[in-house]
Amino acid sequence: LEADAHHLMTDVWTSAGVLVAIGAVALTGWYILDAVIAIAVALNILWTGWQLLYRSVNGLMDAALPPEEIEHIRQILERYVAQEGISYQSLKTRQAGARKFVSVHILVAGDWTVQKAHDLIDIIETDIEQSLFGCHVLTHLEPIEAPSSHHF
Repeated sequence: LEADAHHLMTDVWTSAGVLVAIGAVALTGWYILDAVIAIAVALNILWTGWQLLYRSVNGLMDAALPPEEIEHIRQILERYVAQEGISYQSLKTRQAGARKFVSVHILVAGDWTVQKAHDLIDIIETDIEQSLFGCHVLTHLEPIEAPSSHHF
């Protein structure tokens, strides 16, 4: 639909360009104006086509979330770092269409019970998902003391 709308607008600009060129040449006698206006119309068509192609390809590609949303996620995580004494790493984000995906490793003290750690990551996941519309959060739980938890 969007491409059809832009196609219609390029037809309108082409028709307007023809009328303007005829009028400009008739008024001035400068035949070069016909070519200049035709080039301007052609450049507009190329620009419109490029924008449509760019937006279409970007719609099919996964991309990281915008920096302000990543910062928002970090602020949520930092709140739990301060309150609960946890850490986090390997924060990764992507967006596919309207869906947002967040993956993060949550590092907790090794002496925590599985239930305590699980309850906390449920809360963290819910906080992030409620603050970013269309977001799905996947967490990976690790003991902070494990050597493998120190890879980024």
